[in-house]
Amino acid sequence: MKRIGILSLTMSLFSLSVACLSPQPTRYETTDSQIEVQTAPPGTRRVKVALISFRNLTGRDFLVQPATAQLTSLMFRSGYFEVIEPSLVESVIKSQDQVTPENLKILQEKFGAEYFLTGTLTNFEVRETSSGFCILFGLLGSQQTREYIVETGIDYRLVSTPDGRIIDADAVENRRTDVSRNAAILFSGGGHETRVLQSSGGALLRYAMKDLVEKIIARLPPVS
Repeated sequence: MKRIGILSLTMSLFSLSVACLSPQPTRYETTDSQIEVQTAPPGTRRVKVALISFRNLTGRDFLVQPATAQLTSLMFRSGYFEVIEPSLVESVIKSQDQVTPENLKILQEKFGAEYFLTGTLTNFEVRETSSGFCILFGLLGSQQTREYIVETGIDYRLVSTPDGRIIDADAVENRRTDVSRNAAILFSGGGHETRVLQSSGGALLRYAMKDLVEKIIARLPPVS
């Protein structure tokens, strides 16, 4: 009986110690519906930009529509851009393989476009981890917290019209970590996989779109 008691105690301590080995949290954030983007000083002339829906390599087709809407609103709210209605742009250029000098010239003549913006959603990964702490193998207290890590990648190109010269091209990588109490409603789980809910995909994508817009602003050629 004594051996059984010692074995039971050993197994309990081992289980508690395993629980204590979970990674520590990085940073906690809440997902806000309103994201503030860098704004232009008064008197800044807005440059006229045409854009179409980005290509999607993530396998999550539901991200394309919110990506276009977010990009349009964030660019406009910044005060640096006048964005041509995307549906009008797509009446001339529906996809990236239709970007030709002839079509860029039409955008310039028909809508006054100075630049054409396009790109690709390259990554949208969701991972779930556990973090927490314990004191003396959990005997004096412990806490476990689920974390949802969302990594987003976007490549973009800003092209001048009508010559098609690439003014800026780069990639944006955004990584967010949310604790369960803030983020659980954004995700669903099945087996070992954690999936982002379609209704919340746009809310998480918005952070990478903000980074993209501010990167373009920082590299925007001087406006005459």
